[in-house]
Amino acid sequence: MDLWMGLYLVSLLNMVCCLPESSYTIHLDKRSFEDAQNYCTPGSFLTDIPNENEIAKILKAISDKNNKTATLFWIGLKKNKGNCMMQNLPLKGFYWMVDNSTQSNGIKWKTTPTDTCTDVRCGLLSVEYEDNSAKSSGAMDAACKNNYPFICKRNVKVTCSRPDILGIHNIIENTTEPFARQVICSSNHKFNLECSNDLVWTVVGYPNMDVSQLCLQCKEGLKKDSSGNCVDIDECETTNPCKYRCINTAGSYKCVCPDNDNDSDACNESMVSTTDPKNSNADEGKSEPTILPDYTSTHKTIGHTEENTGSTSYIIVPVIIALLIFMVLLVIIAAVIKCCLRRRTIKLARRKAEAVALNGSSSMEKVNEKEET
Repeated sequence: MDLWMGLYLVSLLNMVCCLPESSYTIHLDKRSFEDAQNYCTPGSFLTDIPNENEIAKILKAISDKNNKTATLFWIGLKKNKGNCMMQNLPLKGFYWMVDNSTQSNGIKWKTTPTDTCTDVRCGLLSVEYEDNSAKSSGAMDAACKNNYPFICKRNVKVTCSRPDILGIHNIIENTTEPFARQVICSSNHKFNLECSNDLVWTVVGYPNMDVSQLCLQCKEGLKKDSSGNCVDIDECETTNPCKYRCINTAGSYKCVCPDNDNDSDACNESMVSTTDPKNSNADEGKSEPTILPDYTSTHKTIGHTEENTGSTSYIIVPVIIALLIFMVLLVIIAAVIKCCLRRRTIKLARRKAEAVALNGSSSMEKVNEKEET
């Protein structure tokens, strides 16, 4: 018996420890008591003040707003018509709307509530500011139709159901933030969700975005932006698919011809293949020659002019280089021949001189005869 009792206590402690903490939302827009109450529900309610620790959290939330002009806030205190103000009760005849409790829970009245039995009166939290922090100065009452800022308290017993998101994705929960989720799509886009007061999941920073569409793939011609929205792809800027002029359209593009060109079929031809990817395997290996239109008009495009100029330059440059090499070779050959003839002349002159010196004129005549022959 003791064992089961111990296990029960451990389980109960785990449940208590894992309960999410109360969170408070300060709203500076002024509303009547009833409008403020409706605004908070169903995920929240006009706050009660159960103890001094919760008062401290409320005051910190007010201080974080960095607005020292608001000093009165609607809280969930109310006295109905027909009930009288009673000095001997902790809440003076008022009650907490969240649980109908009449306990003061540590809050004190700054001023004595209006002594009436015929009017509906509602409760306000009065605060004062010292440096950058807010301090409670107690509770006050006012006519419920008056407009004041208000404080909502998250109802930990009511939360958003699991977000319904189409497409492949993961949802990450954080036990310390029960009203928040992170969604990671198959495309690695990440989105932070929060559970609103009306129990609807919204995307943090993009309250009007459709949560169900976050992870859906975009249609052809569209892509996801950083916010997860499908936006148009500018094919003209990214791929330049046309031979002439490209005009981007929603989800696609179209090619147009230069001015005064009446060949409309050629205008629609693009630089990239328009073969259907689904039939690419069936058509594999069946390549047909691309027939380009014969433009005889004087309205030439810049692209054609550049192409013709480029092909001519590829022919002229090699020819010029070959001619230069040929001329250099001719100069070298002429120099070699000239050098050889000069050497031969010098040798003949030496032979004549030697013949004259050794054999006289007769030898000289023989040398001349050899030259003639």
